[in-house]
Amino acid sequence: MRISTRLSTSQARITSTLVLAFLVGVAFGAGRATAAPIGWQLSGGLYTDSEDFFLGAGARFGLASITLIPNAEYLFVDSGTTYTLNLDGTLSVLPLGVASAYVGAGLGLITVDPEVGDSNTDTGLNLMVGVGLNASPLKPFAQLKTVVMDGDDPLVLSIGARF
Repeated sequence: MRISTRLSTSQARITSTLVLAFLVGVAFGAGRATAAPIGWQLSGGLYTDSEDFFLGAGARFGLASITLIPNAEYLFVDSGTTYTLNLDGTLSVLPLGVASAYVGAGLGLITVDPEVGDSNTDTGLNLMVGVGLNASPLKPFAQLKTVVMDGDDPLVLSIGARF
């Protein structure tokens, strides 16, 4: 899978929708971001094994230092459609006022639907580590994730914002 230089009509629509969701989230989330137990996150990054760019979004449900994050990621591939549905949990291991570090794990479903051939869905174990800034209304974060699957373990670099 390689990054496509041209997007199909469906990919362009999905891209436009994700960008619009991000901008709406920034516009409405920046003014009311709090340490509330329920929130949202938007992310983007790179699957390093295939060099595919992705955009993702999810909800955040927090209780003390544990956060449950159901989320989805759409990968921009040359031909076909690839996306993930994940249920991740994180544990804050270095909670500071300005920043925090966390570790996490979760389950993911990775669906690959090529233009030619059959669709395939694999289950993976997500293992992650990340850092986030807490001092700004729009809380940026950076995360490194590996997806442990049968035979293929992609490494995922992502940045995003929590609100």
